[in-house]
Formats: sequence, C-alpha cells, structure tokens
Amino acid sequence: MIYTERKNLSYNELDFKGRWKPDNIFLTMQEAAGIHAERLGVGYGALRQKGIGWVLIRTSLKMDKYPDVHTTVTVTTWPEPEKRMLFPRFFMFQDGSGNLLGTASTLWALMDIENRTLVVPAAKGITVQTPTEPPLKLELPGKVRMPEGEIAESAICPKYSDLDINNHVNNSKYIDWFTDQIPLELHAQGFLSEISVSYSKEIRSGSIVKLAFSRNGDQFRLAGKEDDQMCFMVNATWKEEVL
Repeated sequence: MIYTERKNLSYNELDFKGRWKPDNIFLTMQEAAGIHAERLGVGYGALRQKGIGWVLIRTSLKMDKYPDVHTTVTVTTWPEPEKRMLFPRFFMFQDGSGNLLGTASTLWALMDIENRTLVVPAAKGITVQTPTEPPLKLELPGKVRMPEGEIAESAICPKYSDLDINNHVNNSKYIDWFTDQIPLELHAQGFLSEISVSYSKEIRSGSIVKLAFSRNGDQFRLAGKEDDQMCFMVNATWKEEVL
C-alpha cells in the first residue's frame, strides 16, 4: 500500500543553482502516483477501459531543502481513504541518509474522459486500497487564494512543450509559468519553501490564458483564467537562503 523509489537527479532536472527544480518535483510525484496506481489496480489502463481517468484537484508541497545532483532522493507515496469523491495521496522526500527533505499532499478525482465531468467513484466500481499505518500523518492541501494588491497581468498560449498525452497543459507546467514570474535575483537568494496549487479547469491547446501575478512580502500568487473562468491558482512562500 506504500510505494517507494530511489531517484538519482539528472542535470536536466536542476536549476541554475544546481538544485532540484519545483516543476520536476511535481513531475516526479505524478509519475510515482501513476506507477503506484497501476500496482493497486487503478492505473491509467484499468480506468481507461471504464472511460475515466485521474485528475489532480489540489497540491501542497513543502520543502525544507532542495537536493542537488549529488543527492539520491527517496520518494515515498501512499493513498488514504476517499473523502467526498476525492482521493488523498501523500508524498515524502528523503536524502540518502533518511533525512526529510520535504513533503507533499494531493487530492485527486475521477473524470469522465468523454464529457470531462467528475464521476462518483462507487458508480464506476472504483476503490483504492490504503495502508493502515501511513509513514507520516500529513494535512490535506489547504485553500489557495487569489492574487491581491498590485497585480501584474499577462497572457500565455499553451505550446507544444506544455501539453501532455491528454492534450491539456500538464500540472507541472503551471509551476513553470509561476516560477518564471519571480525575478531571477530572488531565485538566486532563496527558495520556495511552500507551493500550493488548485486546478479548476483544464487548459487545452488553442487556449488563451490570462495570468494575474502578485507579491506581498514573501508571498507570491498567480491565477490563470480562460474567458473569465478560473483555471488554476498558485500560492507560494519564498524563503531566504541561510548560508
């Protein structure tokens, strides 16, 4: 009921400081969740036969330290019981000595592939086995708030590299869009200790997404809308590096 993998970071997963990039952490979580779901009998292939698939609703990542290329990262993930049609899944990241680098909590739902609406798990006969004793007790992802104060607006159109097998913007790409809004000098001086994301509406090819970005002290926020409909929101906390 608990999945663990060891990961050697490659250079293309690192930023200009040689640290694991946030978007690649989100990709790693996505891939580990997919592998574990397959082993639990609720993976991509099994759900596709029922005309449904997993969609990520909300994520909260907390990092105490971003590992570098010399660190072997142990990724551990496990699901917990369904809560009102939502499936919690948690993660923890450790270095080679077992020291905790960070944790993440996520909420997933089931979507009808044809009409793009959420489905009741019981109606499709979907249950997920969960461990009786999880490795850590973590909180569910919290509320993500809209940008406020002075807001910088821009627009973006999904490109080839943004899209995944479902022909929509992959959840990790929103992290790229967000981190690109933060000045490089701040990335050089510190790191994002917490990143929370809510996903409201998928963004497909051909979309024009209006972005709204704001900063309030060490808090950063980004929202993306299409035709005035909210698609996603990101909140993050910046922390100065202690040398």
